[in-house]
Amino acid sequence: MSFLPTIGVVLILLAAAFLFAQIAYHAGVPPAAAIVLVGIAAGGMLPGDLQITLTPATLALFLPALIFEGAWDLDARALRRAGSAILVLAVPGVLFGAAVIASAGYAAGGLTLVGAWALGAILSATDPVAVLALFRRLNVPPDLLAIVEGESIANDGVAAVLVGTALLLAAGGTNPLRMAGTACYAAFAGIGFGGAAAALGAPLLRRFRSPAVGIAVTLGVAYGAYAVATAAGASGIFASAAAGVALPRLGLDKGEVRAIERFWDTTAFGANAVVFLLVGLNLRLTRIFAEPRLFVAVVLAVVGSRAVLAYVLLPLGRRAGAEAGWPHAIALAGLRGGLSLALALGLPRAFPNRAQILDAVFAVVFLTLVVQGSLLAPLLRRIPLGEGESKGSSIRGMAT
Repeated sequence: MSFLPTIGVVLILLAAAFLFAQIAYHAGVPPAAAIVLVGIAAGGMLPGDLQITLTPATLALFLPALIFEGAWDLDARALRRAGSAILVLAVPGVLFGAAVIASAGYAAGGLTLVGAWALGAILSATDPVAVLALFRRLNVPPDLLAIVEGESIANDGVAAVLVGTALLLAAGGTNPLRMAGTACYAAFAGIGFGGAAAALGAPLLRRFRSPAVGIAVTLGVAYGAYAVATAAGASGIFASAAAGVALPRLGLDKGEVRAIERFWDTTAFGANAVVFLLVGLNLRLTRIFAEPRLFVAVVLAVVGSRAVLAYVLLPLGRRAGAEAGWPHAIALAGLRGGLSLALALGLPRAFPNRAQILDAVFAVVFLTLVVQGSLLAPLLRRIPLGEGESKGSSIRGMAT
C-alpha cells in the first residue's frame, strides 16, 4: 500500500467526517458519533489495499497527545479531593470489571480461560478518547469532572497492563508472582518515567518562557515519556498521564499555561477526530451478531459491572457536595472506544479465541460509543449534578 494514497484517503474522509459532524451538531446528534458512522460507512467501501488497521502502534501516534492534554487540564485541587474515587474505579474497579466480563465470556461464549481474561481486560476500562470528548463541554462540577477524567486516564493504563498479563498467559507464563511484579513495574515505572520527563522539561519552560518553546517542550515530554516508558516495558499511558499532571504544576505561571493549553486544545481536537474516524473504519457491523450468546452475555456484563461500580462500590455517598445524580453520570460514562478496539486488533493472529474477542469488542464499542454516546449528553442534562464551570474550548465541541 502506497503511503501517499493512504494519506489522501484519510484527508478526504476527515473532511467528509467534519462536514457530517457539523450537520449532526446542528441536528442535535453528537459529532463524535457522526464521525464514527462516517468511518463505518467508508470502511465497508474502501478497497483492501487502502484499509487502515487501528492497532496499538497506530493509536500510539495520537494517544500520548490525548492522554497528556487530558491530564494537563485536570484541576489539581479537585483531583486530590476525588483521589479515593478515582483509585477505586481505576484499580479494584478495573479488576472487578475484567473478572465479571471474563466470567461472562467463559460461561456463555465458550472462550478459553486465557481468551476470556483477554476479553475482560480489553473491555474493563472506559476509553479516554470517548469519555473526555463527551464530558468536557458539559457544565458539571469540578469534582465530578475530575473523577470521570481521572478514571478515564488511569484505568486505561491498568487495562493495558492487564492485557499484557493475558499475553504472558498465552505465551505459557503461569507464575502469578512474576505476572503481578510485571504489572506493578509497568504501572509504577510508567509513572516514574512521566514524572522524570516533566522534571526535565520544566526548567526549559521556565528558562525560555516562549509559547513556541513551550509547545516544543510539551510535545517532547508527552511523546518522549510515552516512547521511553514503552521501550522500557512500562506503561506509556501512565507515563504521558503522569507527565501531564506534573508539568504544569512545576513552577509555570498562568500566562504560560494558557498559551500552551490553546495549542493542546487544537491538537487534541484533531487527534480526537482522527481516532473516532479510525474506530469507524475498523468496526465491522456484520460481525456484531456473529456470536449472539457471547454478544448478549458480554454486553450485560459490561453494563452490569459498571452499574455495580457506580452504585455500590464507589464511595460517593459520604462525599461533601456529591449530588444524588453523580452515580448516574458515572454509570453512563462507561463508554468503550478506540483503545479497546486497538488492543483487540493488536492481539497476535494465533491468540486463543481472537475472532470471538473481536466480535464481542466490535459489539460493545458500537453500542457504547455510538448508541450510548448519542444518548449521554441529553440524559446528563436531565440529571441533578450540581453547578460547574463550562470549559468550552474547541475540542469540547466534540462532546455534544
